[in-house]
Amino acid sequence: MTLLALRGISRVTAAATGLLLVYSVVYAMEGMTTRIPMSPLRELGITTLWMLPWTMLFCSGLDDFGAVTRQGWVFWAGVTLALAFLYYFERNTSSSIFTKIAMPLLATVVGLMPHLIRRIRFLFTVFSFAAGVAGLVVFYLALTSHLSGSSFATKAIASVVFTFATASLIAGVLSVASLKRRHIEPA
Repeated sequence: MTLLALRGISRVTAAATGLLLVYSVVYAMEGMTTRIPMSPLRELGITTLWMLPWTMLFCSGLDDFGAVTRQGWVFWAGVTLALAFLYYFERNTSSSIFTKIAMPLLATVVGLMPHLIRRIRFLFTVFSFAAGVAGLVVFYLALTSHLSGSSFATKAIASVVFTFATASLIAGVLSVASLKRRHIEPA
């Protein structure tokens, strides 16, 4: 149960800090003077795919919280908060109105699928493992950058980057450990 709670905390932390980093890049690029024109449907597809790993990571962590507490409302309350989080940040982008309305809902619904369809629950482990690999890469790049004398723009950005890397690495390791533990235990 402790492993499950720790895995849930690390998944939600990795998803939240990852979303903060993703939206900081989006906001930084909003100041560009040129925007590549694209159809609203293509924009919706690209932004949904861009947000899908984070919503999948959020939902997997919330699924762990629901299993630890044995209360279904914990999962659904967390999903509602994640959806509100996406709508809050998406409102400040220059995306089309169609994308601003549909993307958070679509990404969250797709992120819910492994919770609703038990046969594809392995996707939670796959996305957690991928986050662990991403965390390892980000941690390596951030640490080598920091040790070479380069610094981040602010200490807040540095703390978000290192929190993301650490939480993602922990989520990946705990997901693989729980998968390995399930295969070792007798049926």
